Amino acid sequence: MNRLIALLICTLTMPALAVNTSHWVHTSEADFKAGKFENTVATNLGDVKLSRALKTLLEQDPHVSSVYCMVEAPDKTIYAGTGPDGIILQIKDDKVSTFANLEGSATVFSLLIDKEGHLLAGTGGDKGRILRFEKAGEAPKELFSAKEVQYIWAMRQMSDGAIVAATGPNGQLFEISPDGKSRLLFDSDERNLMSMTSDGSDVLYVGTDPNGLVYRINRKTGEAFVLYDAAETEISALALDGNGILYAATAQAIPLPNGAENPGMTEQVGRPESSPGAPIPSQPPGNPNPPALPDPNPGEPEPIPKQSSNSTRTPLHMDILPEDDGQAPPEQAAPPQAVTQEAEQPQPAAQPSLAPNPNGNAIYRIDRDGFVNEIFRQPATVLAMLEQNGILLVGTGDEGRIYQVNPQAEETTVLAKVDPKQVVSLLAASDGRIFMGLANVGGIAAMSGGFAEQGTYTSAVLDATQISRLGKIQLRGTLPKSTTLQVQTRSGNVHEPGSGGWSDWSQPVSAQMFVKISSPTARFFQYRLLFGSENGKESPVVDSVDVSYQIPNLAPHVSSVRSTSSSASNSASIAPSSNNGRIQVTWEATDPNSDSLQFSLYFRLNINGPWILLKDKMSQSSYEWDTRQVADGRYWLKIEASDVAANEPGAGRTSSRVSDPIQVDNTAPMIGDLKWLKQPGGVKVTFRVVDHTSTVASAEFSVDSSDNWQAVFPSDNIFDSPDEAVEMTAKGMGVGPHQITVRATDSHGNTVYENVLVTVDKPADNGR
Repeated sequence: MNRLIALLICTLTMPALAVNTSHWVHTSEADFKAGKFENTVATNLGDVKLSRALKTLLEQDPHVSSVYCMVEAPDKTIYAGTGPDGIILQIKDDKVSTFANLEGSATVFSLLIDKEGHLLAGTGGDKGRILRFEKAGEAPKELFSAKEVQYIWAMRQMSDGAIVAATGPNGQLFEISPDGKSRLLFDSDERNLMSMTSDGSDVLYVGTDPNGLVYRINRKTGEAFVLYDAAETEISALALDGNGILYAATAQAIPLPNGAENPGMTEQVGRPESSPGAPIPSQPPGNPNPPALPDPNPGEPEPIPKQSSNSTRTPLHMDILPEDDGQAPPEQAAPPQAVTQEAEQPQPAAQPSLAPNPNGNAIYRIDRDGFVNEIFRQPATVLAMLEQNGILLVGTGDEGRIYQVNPQAEETTVLAKVDPKQVVSLLAASDGRIFMGLANVGGIAAMSGGFAEQGTYTSAVLDATQISRLGKIQLRGTLPKSTTLQVQTRSGNVHEPGSGGWSDWSQPVSAQMFVKISSPTARFFQYRLLFGSENGKESPVVDSVDVSYQIPNLAPHVSSVRSTSSSASNSASIAPSSNNGRIQVTWEATDPNSDSLQFSLYFRLNINGPWILLKDKMSQSSYEWDTRQVADGRYWLKIEASDVAANEPGAGRTSSRVSDPIQVDNTAPMIGDLKWLKQPGGVKVTFRVVDHTSTVASAEFSVDSSDNWQAVFPSDNIFDSPDEAVEMTAKGMGVGPHQITVRATDSHGNTVYENVLVTVDKPADNGR
């Protein structure tokens, strides 16, 4: 349950809260994948454990870029077909030597030991041929070639001794009799017949490219039937078990975006039921003595006790450890069995659609009735597959993983990972080992049935973003008696460990549920797990690593302060409208420790004025300031952010930021020197507009309280100063008295009105 909860709530790096403990938590294959594996693997269940024991027999041969096929002779000699130089290798007593070097630029794609013990090699290149080696040291004899056949992808020998060859690039299947005569058995519409298996008698199963078809072909009747049309383009490998169940693997190329990494295995929640093994040791601390209770009845007789004096209290089980003091823990009873959760049992899938699956390649199980379900899918190309007693061994490209697939238990396990990153052929040898042919850097390796004796997992560099105090590593998993698990750590203040400036790896410490980190305080951190197995039969398993660290309290950061008049829509330093005299102040602030913050807002008049507290202990990031309560002038605002309430006394930090200047102007301009003069057909009016805080923005007039306002302009035709002279003429008025109203507005929206009474008669006279 703890593991399931961790998968649901934990990310690779847990966020910090105040100066509380922060965590790097690794619980999944994706979490561990960023680290470095040496004889270890991370499974899709989120476990890190020893890989199978690998022995490299051939590596970095300049003439071998890929080992495409392998076969074992009755004398236990193993032969390997390679490319691009047509070299056939032989392996005896784990020593690799050249058996044959074919002429030309042939590549050996398939090998077969016939019933007479002769080695047959199927080649590809300009011409596809089957060559038979009859005597050591002699040149091979050509057993088969055909017009337009360039590749012999696979060969099978039938019960009557006939050889069947799957070829390309015309998708043809040929049958070659022991006397060397051949016939076209099947001519498909596909380009290549890539893989083949048989029931040993008359039924053949063939996988194709580029349409991903699985054919069942009866070589006696000539009947060909498509068992399955996969969504992928290529059926790269086929295997038939003893119950007649056919397994088909695919190898469609998986293009990834530039810079993208292979996402790894599909995450699984829960796991198949299995023996849990012994957990990583832990020693719960004893419960402290409870505090003495106050006497509820001082001076009174003792009450009847709630619990008899000879009763015992069951101690609480706490899944934590005391601080590691370097002493060996006292002996204790055997720990309880680890709790496992039964994996969900998926239902058999119906025939999938033919749309290409973006999640990689699959292995399909096809039963005797033709029903198909998917038993394996990973973001990798499947290049080789073996069936052993109902268990599949799968070799892949991209990440070079070897999987074990148990179709009945619906379980997929990573057995090993090879450096060349492509496992293109697999051979189950008579000594129980699995031989692997490798590509990229052509090589041969042998995998035993047991775990490697030793292996390490080194985490990626973990970044706390600040120099931090390192706490403990909490480990969860299993540790069988015949295995060992140790922990090392190191730290530094530069990102790359190899560039110097890092501490040395700490001395290995035997794993417990909680291991104290001895590396010095630093920003960057790595841990290393050292796995060991005494007999190769069992491996330590780590399914969760939780590294604790603590960032010292850092000051908050106020990134912006903005003020906007409540009637404005943009966020500049805008003074409020005279309609309501309010300014909306907003700010942005963050805390590197993710502390909760409180804010205080200050204001001051003029650049050198004292700061005056306007509002404090605010949790929101905005405030509406009513500027009608302050005098007109040029103001500055300051926001102070504090994490004091989120930290222990004396450890809090503050920071502040000052706004751009804000002009507060709640006072309307003044209209003065108002004069009027009668003119023929109207009245000439002159006046001055003066504003003591900002500039005059506009002037208008109306006649006889009309809603029709007429704009007028100053004598210089532009409003651009706090003192403007205006001259205007009102025309079209009838004879008699009239009221002319003039109004002026400043740049902050404050407006003033003045009226003048005039009389229009004949003739017009001067008046005041």
